[in-house]
Amino acid sequence: MPKTRALSNLAIEGLKPRAVRYEKSDGGAVGLFLVVHPSGVKSWVFRFRSPVERDEVGQRAPKKLTLGSLALSASQSEPQIGHPLTPGQARMLATAAAEDVRRGIDPTHVRRQDKAEAKREAVRDNTIDAAMVEFLKRYKGRKRQGLRESTRLLTAHYFGLKPDPENQGEWEKSGNGVLAKWSGRPLASITKHDAIVLLDGLVDSGRGVTANRTLTTLKTFFDWCVDRDLRESSPVSSLDAFAHETERERKLTATELVVAWKVADREGYPFGRLVQCLILLGQRRDELRELPRTELDLKGTSVVLDDGSRWSEPLWTIPKERTKNGREHLVPLSPQAVELLKSFPAIKGRGLLFTTTGETPISGLSKAKKRFDEAMLVELRKADPDYQMEPWTLHDLRRTFYSGLQALGFSIEIAEACVNHSSGAIRGVARVYARHKYLREKTQAFAAWGRYVEDLVNNRPASNVYAFQREPA
Repeated sequence: MPKTRALSNLAIEGLKPRAVRYEKSDGGAVGLFLVVHPSGVKSWVFRFRSPVERDEVGQRAPKKLTLGSLALSASQSEPQIGHPLTPGQARMLATAAAEDVRRGIDPTHVRRQDKAEAKREAVRDNTIDAAMVEFLKRYKGRKRQGLRESTRLLTAHYFGLKPDPENQGEWEKSGNGVLAKWSGRPLASITKHDAIVLLDGLVDSGRGVTANRTLTTLKTFFDWCVDRDLRESSPVSSLDAFAHETERERKLTATELVVAWKVADREGYPFGRLVQCLILLGQRRDELRELPRTELDLKGTSVVLDDGSRWSEPLWTIPKERTKNGREHLVPLSPQAVELLKSFPAIKGRGLLFTTTGETPISGLSKAKKRFDEAMLVELRKADPDYQMEPWTLHDLRRTFYSGLQALGFSIEIAEACVNHSSGAIRGVARVYARHKYLREKTQAFAAWGRYVEDLVNNRPASNVYAFQREPA
């Protein structure tokens, strides 16, 4: 069998992302592999047989040590695990790890001990790093019901932290966010001036909205620190928003919606299918991105309505733990949505609908969205060479869905019930009964929208403008 060659820079550049992650062996060091993620990110791993752990049949257990991401340019610093690595640096670390294995040492154990010691040092130093990690583990939110996982991840993003892939429930620095400027500093040393410099820097770089969100996150964090007697006062309590924000009103036009659907169809699973689900269902991005298959009943769920009648249709039940307003949300699935959902691949693991690893929801959405926008613009300019597409976000698909229902003749109350809004259109005792009272009406709305999108994409005359029938009181 011919020996595997070391990957050249040209060969590495030629490795393109696929729908699922894959690995390419590098012959420059035994056990070294380059991992290519669906997001396009590339990283190095070292695979080996543990000299100290055994699997269920008594063989040396297969193990993996994550070395670091692929460095795009050379660095003069010493290579370190967890840092960006050039091919040469990755080979040096893999060779050293292989030598540990030969001497009977499991390098993953060494890595775990190093991380634990670094965290102990951070706690001893009372750094802001340690306080932010502790906040992510312990903060439950104002209602004490616990943060949604998506909220916790977003908070971590502004801090400059990300989940540790090797230790569930632990966090590591991302190199961005607040800790890119403040890492290693004692918690008590952070001043109002430090916060102003940090937030002004974000505004000056054109990230005014990020500055405002970071300030909101810091206010919550420092208030928590005061409550837990980690600080005497909050350095940001008197600060106001650093940038003016206008409420977004962006909705996709009918032409843009058709192009978005067709580009998404070509993009396929997972990002393209996520876009199509957002178009058809109008729910929040992370409610879909983190969706476990157990919440779906594509064959039909039987529900007894408040008037005693029985409803039985395909249904997505979003538990209150995963909704923004803490209320369970029932989403009737149109025939178009059911057909789409049935086409998804089943990836072994935790049963997530949108995943490439089986263990975590898809990530890298910003890069995928940039690629998606470029493809949309190419299609739009085929009909109009001068077409200028206004920037849009995935959340704008939810606004498009909401306004689209009203354009089809559905009332604000039904449109709000469909997107689980709690803005006040459904008031008082009616909120208690809205869970089932509007289920049949929501079914009509989702079905009408599904037919509208289908007709639009297939360039057929609209077939679903019907007079809306209210449920009898």
